[in-house]
Order: sequence, then C-alpha cells, then structure tokens
Amino acid sequence: MDKRTIIGIALIVVITLLMPFYQRWIGGDKKPVITKQVPPDTVSSTQDIEAPAQVKEMVTPEIIPPDSTVKSSQIFTEIVESSEEKTIEIETEYARMIWNNQNGANPIVWDLKKYEHHSGNPVNLIDGNRMKLGFLNVNGREINLNEFGWFSNYVNGKKVYLDEKNPYFSMEFSLPIQDGKITKTVRFLYNQYAFEVIIRFQNLDNYIINRRYFFGWENGLPPTEINIKDDMNYSRAYTYLAEELVNIDASSKYDEEDFNGRVDWTAIRTKYFLASIIPSDPFRTNGANIGGEKIKQADYELKIFNMTIDARYEPFPVYLDTFTVYLGPLDYYILRKYKVDLQKLVMNKDWYERLFRPISLMIIPAFKFLYRFIPNYGFVIIVFSILIKLVLHPLTKKSYASMSEMQYLQPKMTDLREKYKNDPQRLNREMMKLYKEHGVNPLGGCLPMLLQMPVLFALFIVFRSTIQLRGQPFILWINDLSAPDVLQLGVSLPILGESIHVLPILMGLTMIWQSKMTMTDPKQKMMAYFMPVFLIFIFYSLPSGLNLYYAIFNVLSMAQTRYIKKKTHPNGDNNKQSSTPAASKPPKGRHPASKKK
Repeated sequence: MDKRTIIGIALIVVITLLMPFYQRWIGGDKKPVITKQVPPDTVSSTQDIEAPAQVKEMVTPEIIPPDSTVKSSQIFTEIVESSEEKTIEIETEYARMIWNNQNGANPIVWDLKKYEHHSGNPVNLIDGNRMKLGFLNVNGREINLNEFGWFSNYVNGKKVYLDEKNPYFSMEFSLPIQDGKITKTVRFLYNQYAFEVIIRFQNLDNYIINRRYFFGWENGLPPTEINIKDDMNYSRAYTYLAEELVNIDASSKYDEEDFNGRVDWTAIRTKYFLASIIPSDPFRTNGANIGGEKIKQADYELKIFNMTIDARYEPFPVYLDTFTVYLGPLDYYILRKYKVDLQKLVMNKDWYERLFRPISLMIIPAFKFLYRFIPNYGFVIIVFSILIKLVLHPLTKKSYASMSEMQYLQPKMTDLREKYKNDPQRLNREMMKLYKEHGVNPLGGCLPMLLQMPVLFALFIVFRSTIQLRGQPFILWINDLSAPDVLQLGVSLPILGESIHVLPILMGLTMIWQSKMTMTDPKQKMMAYFMPVFLIFIFYSLPSGLNLYYAIFNVLSMAQTRYIKKKTHPNGDNNKQSSTPAASKPPKGRHPASKKK
C-alpha cells in the first residue's frame, strides 16, 4: 500500500468521525420542540370540502429550483401538531374507510364490502397497522411523523359516499414545522381498492438531511381466516426491485433486510389479502427495507411485517412525491390492472406453485367464464371436472385400455412365470414376445397418467389458494369451498369431536372403488385400501372445493373405466378366464388386439 493510499484512508476516517459534530455546528444544539396548539390550517382540496373557519386557502406553488439566497442559518426546530381529533368516513363501491388525523393521519378502519370475515363481519384490514412517514433532521434524529396529530381540512364526523356520479374525493393533512410544512393529500376513486398519497415538502431543505425520507407500512396485515395458522403460512413481505421479486419470511426475532436499487413496489400479503405501496416514479427511490417477526400465540404464530421505501428528497423549496397504496384482495385480475406486475404475487409462494403457475393461470379464467352462466362455484367445479375429463379422455382411454389388456393377459403371464420360474432370461423373452403379439406396452398405463399430473397439481394450487373460491357456498353444510366442509353431528365422537368432514371421506371411498376396478394384480389388494385411507388423512383439512373436485373426478373415472372395459372386451369379464393356455385363449371376436392382420 503506497503513501497516498494511506493518507486517503486516514482522511476518510477523520471526516467520518467529525461529521456528527459538523452537523450539530451548522444546526445548533436545539432539539425539535413539540407543541400542542391549533393554528390556522393552510391546505385546500380539489373538491368542494367543508372546512372549519380557521382554515385558509393557499395556492400550491410548483416545484422550483433551490434559491441561492436561502441561507444555511435558517434552521427549523419546532414541530406544531394538532390537539383536535377529527375523523371522516369514506365509502366506495368496494370499501368503507374511517380516517383519523391523529397518529400520523392514518385509516383506523378499512372494511372490504365484498369479502366477509369468518366472524360474519366485513374483512377489516386495519388493526394497529398503518402507513409511516419519516426522515432524519439536521441533528441526526429520526423524526417519525406518526407520533404527531396532523391538521385536516374536513369537518369532524363528515361522511362521503363515492359512486359513478361522485367518483372522486380528496382530503389533506398538514404538519407545520416552523417556517415550513409537510402536507399529505389523499385521493380516492369510487371503483378502486387503492388510493393515492401525494406528499408535499415545503421549505424543509435545511431541515431534512441526507436528501432522503422514508415512506412505508408497519405492523403488517391482520389475519382474516378461521384457520389462522394456514393464513399466516402464506404471509410474506416482498419488494420488487428493477423487475426482480424478492421476499422474506418472519423469524422468531425481528429481522430485516435492506435492498438497494430502483423500487417498483413493496408488499405484505396474507393468504388472500395484500397491502402494497407503489411509487409513481421508481427512479426517485434508493432502495427498500423489509422485515418481520413471529409472535407466539396459543396454537399459531402471528407474523408481523414492516416495509419501507427509501425515497429521494430533492432540496427544493417545494418538493412533491406520489405513492399509490393498495389495500385489497389478492386477485390476479384486479392486481393486473395496476400494470406494475403486482399479479406476480398470486400463486407464487412456493417453488411448486411457481412451477405449475402457467397452467393454474389458465384454469382461473375458465372458472370465471363458467361462473357467468352458473352462479355457484360448487356446480362450476362439477361442470369443470366433466370438461377436464372430456379433454383428457384420449390419454385416459389409452391408459385404461393398456391396463385392461394387461389384466386380460394376466392368466397367460401367470402361466409363463410358473413355466420359466427357473429361467429368468427365458421368462423375460417370452413376456416381451407376449406383449408384442397382443400389442401391449407395459408402461402404457403409466405414461398417460403422468401426463395428467401437471393439470392435477395446478388444480390443487387453484383450489387451495385463489380468492375466487373464498367464502363461496355450495349446498347444504358446504358453505365455504376454500375451507374444509364441516358437518355438525350433534354428539361428540372420539377423535372426530362434534363435527366431521364428509367430502374427504367420500373422496377416499371413490378412490377405493376405482382402485378395485383397475386392479390387475390380486397382490395389490392391500394398496387399494391403504392409499385411499392415507389420502383421507392428508386431504381431511384441505379445502372442500378440492375434495369435491377429486370425488367427482373419481366417479367420472369409474364410469369411464367401465365404458372402456366394455368396449375392449365386449363378451365378458376377463378375470373369469381359466389359467390354462387353452382356456385363456380368447374366442374369435373377443380380443381384437390378438387378431392377425
């Protein structure tokens, strides 16, 4: 290392150590003084909004370059907050919101009118969670603006309803800082789950250091499902950086990660709902911070996430920045309308969801199309299973025909095994000769079924995690196709308790019946019972829509198997064939595949 390098490193260390003293020297030793008073408010609205008498109108100036006459001695050291608590209720086509001017001017209620909580009330996405806005002042102190009451330009208790005739509404909150102020303008549209937040900094270029501020969301989203454990299993925090999606899960202690670069959006999700912050100009961002922790509860772990966007602050006398805040369902078609790739969060939690996601995304529009004509998703599932069975019929027919041929040849194969039990090589040659004579492929029954597996996995993902089935009833006791069906017994039984899930048992019984119809080797009899019973336990707590689909699919498969068997062997049941070579030879016209061409 040469002499110049050593001197350079030494200078960097000295400057770093002296920086705090320099900032205090230019900013003075005074700390921000928080006072409680109610001075005249100076914000206006784009709507005809009722305002108290002390509110004055002011024309918002445009962004202008820094004035060379502004002196560094103009230090802002006093923050003035409002002591008067005021609320406003806003109702749109999709949500009912109550906003409060205290604690950072945030929503305190966010009811989604189209989605019901398991308690019977509308889903409320606000429960101690809120937006956050802050920065570092010239003394290096972090100023969290959620600690202050903001001045507002609406009358306390005002109610606003938005529809096609009255589609827009905006309100403004302001927080004076001596000779400057911060203003938040919140704009609503009647047919959206999102709202705009316009942040305006006025005469604060000598108060905010590092040319940056922070805007985000804290305390995540509350659980909304009766199965909170499953709801929290899907909960994650995300950031989308230059079209690259990254996420973190919560740990037992609060942990966070910083990501540098252009931020397209940040988001926090549960199983069915989403909170997201979208900058209007991603190139005005420096990065993002996302973090979370797990809080142990009685029978589940509650996940709490925070997300913050590190935004650039230009030291102009007036500086504006805009964000879109989304609070609504995790619906692919709704999120796609925002054109920032928020829909990537749908069916994207685990690797297997991402693997089969392209197929799953083709299933959802089919469901939505059928729902236009059949306004019950239970019957949509039944019709859809019939359509899937018709589409897959060529593959299934080939598979069942191959299994049927193997079943038909079972007596001859048994004879060959007995005849050449001491000569494995000869047995193998004779078996292959028998397959060739009858045009049978031993793997023909497996390959077509393997080709169907991607579709079945994609259906599993759709039934388990898409919001379209959430809260959708079918018939009788099945009132939510996204949750297990619960039939109350009226009595308490061992293990089961006072209720039972019927559809998983029905699905298992249909599997047993189907396995017995397609079984070719009597030695497999135990598996015909073991696997269905095992799957009953696996599927017992899965959504009723999924169990309904597999039960109907199994019933259709049994009918299909019977039809194919009858077409392949029209003269009777091949299982009744004698094991002798003479008796096992099929009569003329009985086994078309064995005829000489």
